[in-house]
Order: sequence, then structure tokens, then C-alpha cells
Amino acid sequence: MSKLKDIFPWFTLAIYLVVILSFIAAKRNEITCNEIKVSITDNSSNFFIEEEDVISLLSDKGEQLISKPIESINVNKLEELLSLHPSVKKANVYRNLNGILEIQISQRTPMLRVINNSNESYYLDEDGAVMPLSNKYAAHVLVASGNIREKYATWSKVKLKEYAPEIVENSNPLLLDLFTLADYIYHDKFWNAQIEQIYVVGNEFELIPRVGTQIIRFGGIAEYNEKFKKLKALYEQGMPQTGWNKYKTINLKYKNQVICTKR
Repeated sequence: MSKLKDIFPWFTLAIYLVVILSFIAAKRNEITCNEIKVSITDNSSNFFIEEEDVISLLSDKGEQLISKPIESINVNKLEELLSLHPSVKKANVYRNLNGILEIQISQRTPMLRVINNSNESYYLDEDGAVMPLSNKYAAHVLVASGNIREKYATWSKVKLKEYAPEIVENSNPLLLDLFTLADYIYHDKFWNAQIEQIYVVGNEFELIPRVGTQIIRFGGIAEYNEKFKKLKALYEQGMPQTGWNKYKTINLKYKNQVICTKR
């Protein structure tokens, strides 16, 4: 009998909790979506996607969310749909008991604009993903042009940071080399301010600086760190003495040498 007395309060509490939770669940099912709040977490630097684009995208996919029971909204499905947008890096969707559906969007950050030899343009972002141009916003980034055959359609599903040759049939590593070079320039404060264009000649690169009229013959991607070190030494020690327009070309292609051709 004493055991029953000990168990009874806990049994009563369990029944109470079941009833309360059932009541709360029933109430939650009565709550409908009355508002969609969209926040673009990095819209101070990029403007590729806006609130109305997010709402339109979901509507076009048949997602009529207003007045729908909030608990019945599949947030995972919405996140997957939003992530299909080429400018969206990540999407997070949350429901709350006030009937508000909250959507947080993180945009991709382009670091290189590629113009191929068919005059087709696209971006490479920080993760090596290929992005189409936008009619809303043009990013002011490093430009690559010249002997670039890679087309957007071929590379649109490839992340260069996860690149494997078998992913793209008959591929070559030029776009990967471009990404490696652009990534270095983009994340180096000095070179990001100095270099404005990469020009592809054959399988080699030429760099076009913002200051001065010389062409920097960079060569291939091999030992690119050392090449930038040599070029920086010339910029910091030689150019202030000779002037920025004395040389027609600066050649970094040869090991342990910097060959400058005068005008």
C-alpha cells in the first residue's frame, strides 16, 4: 500500500503532463502563418537577392504559406528550395508560436568575374561555386578574360574547392587555376588593391595592375606564392625609385628572377 502511495503522485503528474502537452499541441495546430519575415544577413555588401525575390521564389514553387497551419509548414523543404537560388549560400527557416515564419538568407560572395572566349560572363564565389550574373547588381571584383573556354552550363554544379576531374567531362584545370590565383589576390589586402584583371594567354596568366601601365607576365600557377613575393619586393623597393610607368612588362616566369622590359 505504501508503494502505491509513493507511485500515485508520479502517476498523476504524468497524466497531467500528457493532458497539458496534448492541449498545447492542439493549440499549436490551430495557429496559422500570418506573416513571413525575410532577413538578408549580408545585404550591406551584396544585393543579389531581396525580400520580394524570396517570396516570389517560394510562391512560384507552389508554396502558399499565409493562412497555412504553422506546424504543417515543412521548413526543411523550404530551405532546400531557397538554396537552389544561385545567389543563396545558405537558407534557414524557423516557425514561431506567433504565427510568423522567419527566413534568414546568406548570400554568396563573388570574388572573380569570368568572361570566356564566347563573351559569356559569370562569377566565381569564395567557395569556388559558379554564379550567374544578376540583373539587379554587378559586383566590383577582379576580372578574368582571354583564352577561357569554360562555359557556365558545364561548371554551374561544381564547387572548385571540392573539384575532382571526373565530375566534368573533358575538363582541364584552367578554371581551378584561375580560382586559386583569384583566391590569393582576393584575400591579400595588398594585391586586392593592386590587381584589377587577369588575362589568360594560352595556359599562362598576365596580370593587369590598377597603378602603372605595365603588363605582369605571371606564367603558370606553379610557385605562385614566390612569384607574388618577388613582385611585392619590386613594388615596394624598385617602383618608388624608377616610377610606375618606366617598364612595359614585368616577367615573373623564371625562377629566382624578375625581368623588366623598359618602354
